Formats: sequence, C-alpha cells, structure tokens
Amino acid sequence: MDISNTKPGFTKLKLYNISQRCISNISLLCEIISGEQFMSSRLFREYFLPDSMIIHGPCHSSLNETFDSAHCFSCKEWIQPACHWIVRSRLSWPDPKLVTAIVQNGVLFVPIGCKGSLDEDLEWRISFSIAEKQLIFSFSHTKLLCYALMKIVLKDIIKKKHADLICSYFIKTIMFWLCEESKPSQWHSQNMIPCFKSCMRRLIYCVEYKICLHYFIPGNNFFEGRFTDSQHKSLLDTLHEINNSLWTNVFYTDTFRNFRSEQGASLIPCLAASELSCLTYPNFLIIPLNYNNIKQIVTSLFNIKDAEMSSYMMSLISNNSLLLSSLNYEGGNKSLYKQYQTSLHCYKMGMYNDVTSAWSLLASLFYKYKRFQECIEILNYTLSKCTPDKIMLSFDNSLLEQTYFQKVKDALGFILACKHLIINSVSFSEPYYLLPEELTPLIPHDVYDNTCSIPPVVYLNILSFLCLHHLCDQRGKLIALRELELTIREKYFIFPIETNFQIANNCLEIAKSML
Repeated sequence: MDISNTKPGFTKLKLYNISQRCISNISLLCEIISGEQFMSSRLFREYFLPDSMIIHGPCHSSLNETFDSAHCFSCKEWIQPACHWIVRSRLSWPDPKLVTAIVQNGVLFVPIGCKGSLDEDLEWRISFSIAEKQLIFSFSHTKLLCYALMKIVLKDIIKKKHADLICSYFIKTIMFWLCEESKPSQWHSQNMIPCFKSCMRRLIYCVEYKICLHYFIPGNNFFEGRFTDSQHKSLLDTLHEINNSLWTNVFYTDTFRNFRSEQGASLIPCLAASELSCLTYPNFLIIPLNYNNIKQIVTSLFNIKDAEMSSYMMSLISNNSLLLSSLNYEGGNKSLYKQYQTSLHCYKMGMYNDVTSAWSLLASLFYKYKRFQECIEILNYTLSKCTPDKIMLSFDNSLLEQTYFQKVKDALGFILACKHLIINSVSFSEPYYLLPEELTPLIPHDVYDNTCSIPPVVYLNILSFLCLHHLCDQRGKLIALRELELTIREKYFIFPIETNFQIANNCLEIAKSML
C-alpha cells in the first residue's frame, strides 16, 4: 500500500519482490512512476473485461444491466488508515468479539480511483464490504426494519427526484454510525417508529451540513463537494417534505402500494392489485395522541398533496382521538356537553375510515351515557352494513378482494370505497373510557400492547346484548345471544387468528353469565 498523496479511503498498490516468472504478465497491468511499478486500476479493469460486457465503475456489467461483477485484491491484514476504528470509544456495538472477527478478515482493494484525482488511474478504493456484511448480519430485527425502510425511501422517493445524489452506501454508513452511538436497548421492536424517525433526522442532518463520514476511515467525507448549491437546497427540501409527513410518504411508495407478502399457505411474494394492502399499515399503527401533538399531526396531514389520502388519514386520526384520555366523559354538565360535542365532530370525520369503526364507537358513547335505545338503533344500522360483500382489512387480502376494491375505487373514488367496503376490528386503548365496563375482562395484560381489539360483528352483537340486558328485554337478549353464537360459529368477519377467536368466545361467556 502507498497512501501518499491519496484521498482517505484510497491507495496505490506498489509492486515489490516480484518473481521473474510472474513479472512479464503483471507488467502489462502496471505503470512505472519514478522508477517504481504501480498496479493500474484502469488497466486491471480493461484487461479482464469479457467481450459481452462493459465497464461500469469498478465492475464489469452485462449490456442489459442485469449482472455485474468486480475483480479485486484481498488483503488479509487490517490496514493502518482504519486502525483507529478498532479502539475508538463506542457504547456496545459492535462488541469486541465482532470487531476481532472483522479485523481478521481484512479488506479488499477495488479497481476504481478517486474521481478527479491526478492519479485516478493508479488508485484503488479500499473496500470494507466483508466487514459491512458482518455488521449488517449482527443487526437486530428493528435495525434491519429501519434500514429496509430507509432504502425504500431512497429508491422510491429520493432517487426519482435526485437520481444518484444519495446512494444506498450513504444510507448504510449513516445506519452504522447511529447503531454505534446508541444503546442496544433503544432498538427494541416497540421503539421501531422513533428509531426510524431518528434515521431520517440523521440523514437530514448529514445532508444539511454536508457531512457523511466513512464509517471505518472518518477522514473521508462522502458529501465533500458532492452537491451544487441548487442540488443541495432541492435535496434538503425533499427530505424535509418526506419527514413532515413521514408515514404517509412511506406507505404511499411503490414498494408498499404494489407489493405484499402472502401469509399462510404461500411464502412467495405476490404483486398487489390495488392500494388495499398498504392500508393495513397505518391502521395498525399505535399513535399516542394527545392535545399537544394532535395539532402538529393535523398540520402535517394538510401538507399531503393527495387530497383523498389526506382525508383518509384525517378520518383515521379522528377515530383514534376518540380514545383520548382527555375525553373522560366526566365532570359537570358544561364539561360533559363540551366533551360530547367534541366527540360528535370526531365521529363525523371518522366516518370515512371504514364501514364500522366510527359507528361502533358512537354506539359505545351512547351506551356510556345509558342511552340504550339510541344505541340499539345505531347497532342495528351498523349491523345492516356488515354484508358479505364487505372486505375485512388484513395483511393478506385475496386477489379477488383487491380487484373488487379497485373496481369500486375506480367508480366511486378512494374515500367512498373505504367508507362503504372496508371493515376493521373495534379497538380500545388506555384508559378504555369507551369500552363497556362489562367487557373490561377482555383487556390484555401485555406490557407492550394493551390494545383491546374485538372482531367487529362480535362487538356489535355483544353491545346489543348488553343494551337489551339493561332494558330488561329478556326475549331480545336471547335473540342477540343467538346472533352472537351464529357470528362466532360462522367466523363472520373474524380474522382467523387464535387471539380473535379467544376474545369472541370470551364475549360469549360474558353474555351467557348475564342470562
């Protein structure tokens, strides 16, 4: 190695102690500088180029760009420019055992020089690809998810607007730095959303200050001289726009809109026929709403350029806001009236999310106020909407369901398709103000997920039973109980997982105990 007059991360390869038997072949790939022989990266690339391929960076690529390969030299020793990486201060990742394993594998010298360097044709890039694979293999599940999401944002959003200003290697580098600077306890599954937000904020910071240091050789700043002023401003604007409506932008990428994994019988990835599959993700997000952040969330939704998606997300947020701890439906008449009016506004906005959610929560509100007759009327209306042509939203909706959703969407529009077709479970989160007191035994005792989720038609039937119980309508109770039993037996809009069947059966047991 000869790193004199080279940018950090690059080196020249000087030949010495070469046998006469090999020198004739090797000399074809060398250039002589001041009496010394240096291996030329340019000649090396050209010498091994097959007839059917072209040179692309350090690689030999097929004409249709479906395959590439790179010849390189392997160095089994750890190089001096990266020695500081071994001993530098870090919290816990990578651990000493992994560091030792990485050092033992050494580095690679790849045939590409620093662009614009006077000795570009003689220089070789120092590659840590083996070390990087070992580091990624050590990632926790949450780290891998964040890394995958960052690459989706890069491929589906950033690259479409800014080509290769940001490449995947920069994303990988930023992930390495974040992982090294943070505690492993921060990267647990329940903290995935804040972790992903941290990744986005770090990317914005790096672009804003034009600093992205090589993970192993920090003297190499990838962003030095990379952007013009106009490119820098445009890229920064894009990143801020993504971050301001982060999840909407993520879920609306081509990857989330057109791709889903079949669960159950098939493990083969399948293309989706509609946006139906991507609607599952925002519905499964647990958003800790309070009056301090709801204004910020609503403002972000107004920034979404797609009006229908903005309305859909607003409807979803409205339903979630009904579970706010501030709406405890307690206090004097004036306070109760104010809470009641606030709730009604939320219900109206929440109607566009799906067929049942807002109506089910409205019925729960009337039940809480002991307005049982009005509650029954709402329940009967909502049950009449739960016809077999509706679609229970899940991660693996069938191709038939997706095609049907797409046809209705094309005819009515996205919002009305969701309002009239989609059915979701009814969910209650802490402090469970709208969950009927009789159903509190259904609350899960889970530290990480204490959301009480009840199959939609099961909930409508059990709530109807409870209303009739308070109205002392014994005949009506028996009818409601039979409807509940039939719903469970037919598995009507009950997503087929054990937890749902257990909750449904628990509802039935509660009803039977009240006869």
